[in-house]
Amino acid sequence: MSAFLGHIHHWLYYKIGRVVEREQLIYKKAEEMCGSTAEELQAQVWQIYGAPQPDMKLEAVIDHNNIHGWLQRQITITETREAAFIKELTDACGGAARSIAEAAYAEHGTLCGKHAKTQGKYDAETASGIYGALNDYVLNGMPCDQGDVVTINEADKVVWEGDVCLQERNWAKASVDKNLMKELYGKWFAGFVTALNPAFTYRQTADTLKGDKVNRHQITKE
Repeated sequence: MSAFLGHIHHWLYYKIGRVVEREQLIYKKAEEMCGSTAEELQAQVWQIYGAPQPDMKLEAVIDHNNIHGWLQRQITITETREAAFIKELTDACGGAARSIAEAAYAEHGTLCGKHAKTQGKYDAETASGIYGALNDYVLNGMPCDQGDVVTINEADKVVWEGDVCLQERNWAKASVDKNLMKELYGKWFAGFVTALNPAFTYRQTADTLKGDKVNRHQITKE
């Protein structure tokens, strides 16, 4: 693979790994709450979608004859498996499970934001710099999908939107409530942004949460 394409592939693989990491955090919190039920639900979901890829170098696990297809498949499986586990958990444990998922997303977003802060390569003093950092951590389809359109790009404010939410097609496969998932992603974004720079906040518009087909987001300096 070329040096350029190799960088893109490793970048995607890293972001897929962050979703797996978050899924495991949800499981850990669920296990503390409902013990064997969480274990049974995880086993059920893994039987359908498979267990996460082992934590190995990309070169050791990727299909070198179909690199693009392999990465796309991993995105689909990883996002669908996490969503399916959240659905099964909330179906079994109700509001308590929802609270666990919210806490896990917020905590994981914060952890990723703190990690980004230690890297020294992001401009955490501007909204556009924070948006760039966020896109290095959040999994949002393949680069060719181009799901987001930035409508405002200023030092103190970035607004972006998209006609579709790329994760929705995988949420639909899991039959999970898409509004719940959007709220959870909002928790992750908010945790990431504030951890990277507490002077900035992340918000979703009300229309997004009501199921408006245009998903709007903003990072703003307070």
